[in-house]
Amino acid sequence: MFEAAQHNVLHVTLSGDVFLKSKRTQKRLIKRVRANLLAAVAGAGYQGSLGRIGTHRFELHPTPDMFEAVGDAALTVFGISSVDTVRLVRYDTMEQLAQRIGELSRDAVKGRTFAARVKRRGTHDWNSMDLAMSIGSELFEISAGVDLGDPEIEVRVAVLDEKAYLVMNHERAPGGLPLGTQDKVLCLVSGGFDSVVAAWMLMSRGCPVDFVHFSLNCAQSDHALAVARELWTRWGHGTSPTVHLVEFQPVKDALFEHVDARMRQVTLKVMMARAASTVAEESGITALVTGDALGQVSSQTLPHLVAVSKSIDTPMLRPLVGLPKESIIDLARKVGTAELSARAQEVCDLSAGGPVATAASETAIADTVDRIPEEVLADVVMTRKIFDLTDWTPGQF
Repeated sequence: MFEAAQHNVLHVTLSGDVFLKSKRTQKRLIKRVRANLLAAVAGAGYQGSLGRIGTHRFELHPTPDMFEAVGDAALTVFGISSVDTVRLVRYDTMEQLAQRIGELSRDAVKGRTFAARVKRRGTHDWNSMDLAMSIGSELFEISAGVDLGDPEIEVRVAVLDEKAYLVMNHERAPGGLPLGTQDKVLCLVSGGFDSVVAAWMLMSRGCPVDFVHFSLNCAQSDHALAVARELWTRWGHGTSPTVHLVEFQPVKDALFEHVDARMRQVTLKVMMARAASTVAEESGITALVTGDALGQVSSQTLPHLVAVSKSIDTPMLRPLVGLPKESIIDLARKVGTAELSARAQEVCDLSAGGPVATAASETAIADTVDRIPEEVLADVVMTRKIFDLTDWTPGQF
């Protein structure tokens, strides 16, 4: 919880990923983080300054009434490692600084174990350990003792040249690379937990995301698009995704007409991959993203995942492939889409209740796919609806 007091400000720390790059690249990444951060906090109503503190931080000055909203918005910007509520502490000597930090921390530390953590940058005639020990001396008598391993309270202090800040609250942010600094990807979005989490993971590495959704009579297209927009609203600062809505019922009808029930699920997967690949090529996008997790369903066994990948020329990225479902749902909670995704209904039964293939050979899958007339897939791709996700409203299509 961000603490809104009249003298508190927010310090936003850039992620370590930014500083692993060359100086020239760092400059570009920091510029993009700043733009995305401004977009995020503007959505929370912030119109104040965004100053630079040293090399690694930005400083915001929200009013107390919008302090929490601005802090929460900053936590959704990729390329940021933490957001801290801090208070400037003025001092002339290290002893004076330790005394003032002690005065401000007494109520929190009283009767509890604590540890003083100091980060220092600049030229001083004392070091971080000296200040930490002095702060410890100020607080020791009223505390339950020092515990450097697992303290109840951490007294965090950042000294940046001639300025010192007491950290009142420390919140971890997503880190990663700034959104928009890598190439765009196309996500096959379904509305469940997996696909939006996969999209979020690519966003955390700097990739803007467009979406393709395959509409079926048994699917919930509005629900899928609502989940995609929830992801974008929370995390897509500085981007404007395009949605490709493909009416896939003709392909499903062709499956029932030409394909054995055991092979329909994996065949549908291949047909969706081929359609998405065509959309990506026409849009100048170089990679697809799916929420596939190894062994989760029959179309996601290793033989079938390999066959699907080999059926298209566009690379298919699967960031969730090794994760158990529980971990994916935990990530969805972090992303903020779990509650909405939990309402998705899996109602497309293509097998007529019988057994389905789980390890069909590439040859068998290719032979089955060839039974679908080429014009069926070409037509649904050509007649797809294309629109900005920001303009979409439920029930529009």
